Amino acid sequence: MRLSPARLVCAAILLLLFTLISFVTRLLFGQRGFDILPERPGTVRARPLAAQDSVQYGEECAPFRAGAMDGVTVVLKLGAGQVATQLPPYVTRLSRCTQNLLLFSDRTAAYGAFDIVDALANLRPEYKYNNPDFDIYDQLQHQQAPEEKSTEGWRLDKYKFLPMIELADARRPHSDWFLFLELDTYVNWDNMQRFLASFDPKTPYYFGSPVWPRKKPVFAHGGSGFVLSRGAFNKLMARGRMFAENHHSPGTHLFGKDVRKECCGDEVLAKVLKESGISIRGYWPMFNGESATSMRFNWEQWCEAVLTLHRMHPDDFTNLERWEASRQNPSKPLTFEELFTYIEPGIQERREDWANLSDDVTYQGKRTAGKSADACRAACSRNHKCMQYEHFGETCRLSWSIRLGHQKEPGGGMKWTSGWMMNRVQSFKAKHSHCNGAHFVHANPH
Repeated sequence: MRLSPARLVCAAILLLLFTLISFVTRLLFGQRGFDILPERPGTVRARPLAAQDSVQYGEECAPFRAGAMDGVTVVLKLGAGQVATQLPPYVTRLSRCTQNLLLFSDRTAAYGAFDIVDALANLRPEYKYNNPDFDIYDQLQHQQAPEEKSTEGWRLDKYKFLPMIELADARRPHSDWFLFLELDTYVNWDNMQRFLASFDPKTPYYFGSPVWPRKKPVFAHGGSGFVLSRGAFNKLMARGRMFAENHHSPGTHLFGKDVRKECCGDEVLAKVLKESGISIRGYWPMFNGESATSMRFNWEQWCEAVLTLHRMHPDDFTNLERWEASRQNPSKPLTFEELFTYIEPGIQERREDWANLSDDVTYQGKRTAGKSADACRAACSRNHKCMQYEHFGETCRLSWSIRLGHQKEPGGGMKWTSGWMMNRVQSFKAKHSHCNGAHFVHANPH
């Protein structure tokens, strides 16, 4: 039977639609493209090859001791109230590896051999005048030594990002890379060096974990850590000269932005970068906004290399450092699959006084799975996607990912109970392990 021209056209359209839908589905929901992060990078664009070849991966501070990170400046952003409490243990750990640190705050101070630079000190008066965000700034300058961070102090945080770019450039004019961190950010230095060795710092690069606000530029989440190359710094400095003579007086302006109307400093920085012709290359989950105990372990976060973690408490750093020292193959790149073994001993059939952060489905009320922990577990058991559950009061929450969570003592008349479907956890591990090398995901956006 011969098809009429109209039927042939309809068949062609249907075939085209099917192909397009399949492509979009794979693009949105399929596995993300990746390369394998080399255990020993073949080239280092801005460092001598001898430094690269001598890195004893797996040993503490190995890339720094070999000189492979000489061109990397670590920039720490903090508040005045963190100097006495959070800064000492963080700098003590970090300074074992590198002295190439820049510390920026909202008040001039010092810690050991390190100067703490007031990122806001050089701002022109018009930015501070009649600006209620700066009321706390004036108070901070007259305090002896703030001993804890305040909610009001965070209002200044968004103003620090742009001035500290110019101040960092003035203090480290020859650095190849600038890695921006906060005091609860963990970095796997072996993987970070392997990652940076894949790129030429003379090219304008902006790396991090992307945040996707509506109708605004995508930006790198500050707490997850982000990286700017020398090439990006040069373009930023060139744009800054439109607003001030930043070679002689860095940090006097905000690149023409009314930061009072902005949400966050990392977001306004992304806007200025985009205006300078630089867009983020997103490398989530390698740059990550969770800690090991709050991480969603699933197919998207398993074989990928770990570069950073966030929301780390002092005990988290100590425990993770101890665990890293006991890794069976410390010279190999750390992946989420291996990181899972750090939290795995805490995963059990049932844990009392524990919140495992389940959050994909919620049941509320006595006539639902929220009526009891047993009913909550039964609801999880009936759903083949459910990996774990959490119950408190009359609330039941289920999760499709594996998360550890934290201890949660009874309070307000409620008790927390959490549990995991251990057979499904083991099935997930069997299906997705073992990873054929650490995945270096393709950038999104790129």
